Amino acid sequence: MSAIEVIFYIMAAVAVLSAIGVVSARNPVYSALFLVVTLFSLAVLFVLLKAEFLAIIQILTYAGAILVLFVFIIMLLNLKPDELVEKGYGSAMKFLIGAASLGLFLILGYVFHFAKWEAPELAAGFGNAAAVGKEIFTHYVVPFEVSGVLLTVALVGAVVLAKRKLD
Repeated sequence: MSAIEVIFYIMAAVAVLSAIGVVSARNPVYSALFLVVTLFSLAVLFVLLKAEFLAIIQILTYAGAILVLFVFIIMLLNLKPDELVEKGYGSAMKFLIGAASLGLFLILGYVFHFAKWEAPELAAGFGNAAAVGKEIFTHYVVPFEVSGVLLTVALVGAVVLAKRKLD
């Protein structure tokens, strides 16, 4: 096993464990910190897959800007400990959800094990920053702008909802 494979498996394990931490942490700030670890480990996986542009965008956009937005909204909501109490499911429902998740995991493992994976041949320069920028700002400029407007509207909506709750 090469060093790249070892790094890949370690970072994949870190990503999975920190993703579990995101959904299982009781404190939203800890959940956001686990999300940072998850996003950074995914960026390392992108680098190992020779997708450096995606790794940089992953760090700048998600681990940087979006996560700062999440932490800002968490702090703006100022949740009290009694508001974070789990109102969840009973033991039987938790067992059923866990069993269904395990079954789905085993099915996916079986499918991935027996699938024939073939990587397509890519053109030279595919995925570099210049090619991606050219595609975004020529063919995909409208979806790019719509996603920016959507993120702005979501931010304003979150602030309005939080402000209304504080008054």
